Amino acid sequence: MILYGVGVGPGDPDMVTMGAFRALEEADVILVPVSSEDGKSVAGDIYSRLGGRKETHPLWFPMTGNAVKRDAEILRQISGYERLWRNARSVALPVIGDSALYATAAYLYFVWRGVSPGLELKLLPGISAHSLASCAAGEFMALGGERLAILPGSAEASKLGETMRASDCVALYKPSALGLALPGLVEATGPWGKAVRVHRAGLPGQYSVSGRDASEPTEDYLSVLLLWRNR
Repeated sequence: MILYGVGVGPGDPDMVTMGAFRALEEADVILVPVSSEDGKSVAGDIYSRLGGRKETHPLWFPMTGNAVKRDAEILRQISGYERLWRNARSVALPVIGDSALYATAAYLYFVWRGVSPGLELKLLPGISAHSLASCAAGEFMALGGERLAILPGSAEASKLGETMRASDCVALYKPSALGLALPGLVEATGPWGKAVRVHRAGLPGQYSVSGRDASEPTEDYLSVLLLWRNR
């Protein structure tokens, strides 16, 4: 069986590749990630807005840093869906953004291959949130020999600082995870020539803030902070 991790872009159905949509339509089973047991799936909504015809099945990914708890829950759900995938040739999991970058498809694959060693993985790329955010800001993400860092705000602040100080451009995912430490981190790794934080990139209600406001604490999980040195 093949597990397809399908990147469906940051939210705008117009940014889903034809290959990604085809993979979803041809899959025997489509699982859609949700962040709460009774929550809606952003990726599943994108598929529906594309006119997807197949039934989808929710897969809850617990929002926890406890990998043991997360993996146990994923395994429980895989077992519960066995009647769907036991004789399937392919299962697809659409994920927002790019399937190879901070994507939940990895958690599913690593757990699933533990109980099904013959499971194959195929990834279909999608437009990443930082790429769309950079375009929305009207800025080239990186030029020539500029050093670009793509970082998760959930990482240790001291390690983030080391990488940011050595970079010319930064795309910081999940800046909300840094809480009140965000302004100090940006200040300590500067000076930065431009700062833009884009919220809900590609989704209804997309907006951005720039300058000093971009590095202020935020509670919005669906945001990305972009930083550039002076060019």
